[in-house]
Amino acid sequence: MTWGFDREPDFEARWGPGPRPNTATAVAYNDHVLRRSPQRLGAVFLSISLLTLTSCGVEQGVVAQRSEPIGPVPTEIVDPLDDLGSTDTTVVDTDPGAEPADTVPSDSAPAVTPPTTEPIDRLPGSKIGIGDVVDIGDAKDARPYDDFVAAALTDIQEWWAREYPIVYGEEYQPLEGGIWAAYAGRSDELPGCGESTTEYRDVNEFAAFYCGLGDFMIYDDGDTSLLGQLSDEFGEVVMGVVLAHEFGHAIQFRSGAFDTRIETIFTEQQADCFSGAWVGQAYRGESPNIRLNDGDVRGGLIAMISVRDPVGTSQFDVEGHGSAFDRVGAFQVGFREGPARCALLLDDPLPLVPNEFQPNSADQFRGGNAPYDCTNQSSTACQPAYEFLAEDLNAFWADRLATTGFDPLGVDPVDNLDSVACDAAISLPVGVVACPSTNTVYYDEPAMRTIYTEFGDFTLGYALGIAWAEVAQIRIASPLVGEQRALANDCFAGAWVKNITPVTPGAAAPSGRDAQSSPGDLDEAIRTTIIVGDNAATDDIIGSPFEKIDAFRSGVLVGFGACAVTLPE
Repeated sequence: MTWGFDREPDFEARWGPGPRPNTATAVAYNDHVLRRSPQRLGAVFLSISLLTLTSCGVEQGVVAQRSEPIGPVPTEIVDPLDDLGSTDTTVVDTDPGAEPADTVPSDSAPAVTPPTTEPIDRLPGSKIGIGDVVDIGDAKDARPYDDFVAAALTDIQEWWAREYPIVYGEEYQPLEGGIWAAYAGRSDELPGCGESTTEYRDVNEFAAFYCGLGDFMIYDDGDTSLLGQLSDEFGEVVMGVVLAHEFGHAIQFRSGAFDTRIETIFTEQQADCFSGAWVGQAYRGESPNIRLNDGDVRGGLIAMISVRDPVGTSQFDVEGHGSAFDRVGAFQVGFREGPARCALLLDDPLPLVPNEFQPNSADQFRGGNAPYDCTNQSSTACQPAYEFLAEDLNAFWADRLATTGFDPLGVDPVDNLDSVACDAAISLPVGVVACPSTNTVYYDEPAMRTIYTEFGDFTLGYALGIAWAEVAQIRIASPLVGEQRALANDCFAGAWVKNITPVTPGAAAPSGRDAQSSPGDLDEAIRTTIIVGDNAATDDIIGSPFEKIDAFRSGVLVGFGACAVTLPE
């Protein structure tokens, strides 16, 4: 989040130049190009493509990212929030049978109706072993995810055999070079991509890749595999998400997507979409091989967030794959609308949000995070974050509700929400309580400081954004209740973010006010929705993470027109 005092004209003179993204270097291999990125400011990342085939203008090459995720990830701070009752709300859905509100643009596909029960048999159609679908070599250790990977690879290929002719009008061709498991003790050689062989250390560094030169795929199955670590932490669905993404690149190779010059970000966006489409069909019970549940979808979202581009880098870098906001969005489009919609993305890409800083700005120096308060800040223009955000939210809603009026709200950080005295208090996610009777929003400061430090400054922005949205719904007598109302708050908060987000680095925000969002802020908001969302899509309390992200993104990309309640003219 950028505050007005961050844009000091003498910043470079006072602090020295801010960090700049390193420029990728190119190394030619046999007339193909392997682009490698040096470590970027100590925050290199695992791309879900990880080592993907892309267009290099004349011939295909390989784009590689190191297998180190950006952290921390959402589940690391669930405990501090558990005590806050973060999914409680005093707004009760009095009509649980009501149709869900439309929180996506009218030209989007309708929300998917989720399964109502936990699948009994997770791999109902999988009777195939890992060695039947993967070249496992001569010394592979058994892994906990082997059965899932075997089922996932079987299902992904059967799914594309059905879908590819429908989407592209021609028969699907299986991988000619197969799928290979890489690990340190393997004695037989792995196929090379532009070289005679692939060394295990390269696979370990990059985790997985698809290569069009031999039409094959390799994934890291070693003891130190990042994929294994992510699978242990977030569920084996991570393996499926990665492999489905890699198959997305195989589909691009077959469909001729690499025959013309295409920015990497758009081929990655499409592959994320294809991955989401595969997860969606398995979630809806359409797969004969795999059943995925709400926890799997949450794990898939976390995987996308864990592998976002580092904040401050351009999506149009040769290795650009997108922010968490962008990647989750592409995944969700595929999940909801299927592979035919994904096929259109190269000609009509999804919008991208800014991810670069204005060069040499204080915002760049701070990595997009303004200080929580003014401790140790020399600027006389400094305001505590909650005061600055409250001022902008009051101005935003006063403008939007100009015909009815919007009495400004104050914000009060407290050590214990139990001490708050308020008639008809409204408990909201992330330890926030709105008190319309006193025009005050309270939040649990110790917990907020924790999440602020762990995730970034816009966790506070998101929390206050939904609080102001809830009070606005009260002021306009919104008819929404329960989950519909909570999702409208997410959408309204997104519309506010749209109003304070510059279209290009260094430009003024549409609002014209001092407050501006920074690169990374939208990712921080999305990460927050994951830890506060309902456990299952059928809980219908404040919305599952998928639903909350969908509503928030709709507000950011479309504005108020995407939200489920109409504001007074």
